[in-house]
Amino acid sequence: MNGKVLTFYLCGILCGIDVIRAKEMNRNVEYTPVPGASNEIAGLMNLRGQIITLFDITTILGFSRMDKRREMNCIILKARPHDSDQAGFFIDKTGDVIEVTADMCEALPANLGNIERRLIREVVKLEDNILLVLDLDKIFGT
Repeated sequence: MNGKVLTFYLCGILCGIDVIRAKEMNRNVEYTPVPGASNEIAGLMNLRGQIITLFDITTILGFSRMDKRREMNCIILKARPHDSDQAGFFIDKTGDVIEVTADMCEALPANLGNIERRLIREVVKLEDNILLVLDLDKIFGT
């Protein structure tokens, strides 16, 4: 992978997505839970008249269900071409936008624990950390 990655933390693990896929980041999000929805769907939010489905990406990745906190941060994704559905997901803490080059990328390690390996696009070795770049197409469908 070559390009910019938007980083964030999920359950203490540094994760990221291709910055091109991110529409915006929101803090202190108010949303409405959906009764009877699967564990992966946290709820719906109204963003300037647009209904956004918010996902609990920690559950999708195989982490334990996130704690309910007063301050909720989320990333809203750009809609795919010819698809009006908007999606976003909760994160624990924001990170930075970093430049990633192919020589920084490594093979997926065997000791990823409970993480759904098929949902990880790249593992990037940074100076002081490991970054898991998520494959949004596999997480949310193509």
